Amino acid sequence: MDITLYESGASRSARCRWTLLEAGISFESVARPNLARSDEVKALRPLGKLPVAIIDGRALFESAAICTYIADHAPGIDLIAKPGSWARGQHDQWTSFALTEMEAWLWNTAVNTFVLPEEQRVDAGFEQNAMMYGRSASGLNDVLLGQDFLVENRFTVTDIIVGWTVNWGRRQGLLDGLSGLQAYLERLFERPLCPFAKD
Repeated sequence: MDITLYESGASRSARCRWTLLEAGISFESVARPNLARSDEVKALRPLGKLPVAIIDGRALFESAAICTYIADHAPGIDLIAKPGSWARGQHDQWTSFALTEMEAWLWNTAVNTFVLPEEQRVDAGFEQNAMMYGRSASGLNDVLLGQDFLVENRFTVTDIIVGWTVNWGRRQGLLDGLSGLQAYLERLFERPLCPFAKD
């Protein structure tokens, strides 16, 4: 595949970078200040957000979609459960869970902390966002107390997608007492190609 990844550091594009590295697929990186919401990116993705991947001349956006597509097409690398399998259903389940039941709450706080202009921000929901993230994180923690990884108990792209969201929660101080998630992140950090920010 001929791939160009429009990316930005520790943002969700780190999921795509890690997937490409694990898949052993070479790619061109486009990363520079003020790339997000630039006319160049808006021409590829309606909201002008990162990441965007140009794959064989066609644009694909949303990090989970990019990662899943790459994993499906990684030659000789078993990064994802086969389409139609029960394990693939679990991939879809955990990916959806991370994006809707965990990441959405973190994103709402971020939007109202530094994304929107100050006069448009609403901070009344921050405590509730942390509570809702914590509720979902606790459920995921219980699962990971009994297994190392989420699908087929082996490292897959599911862990790249979900792990990024868990790490964002850690960086916000929301994993206190969740030893299953903390150990899960340590397993991910130990992988040589992991680009997630640990600070």
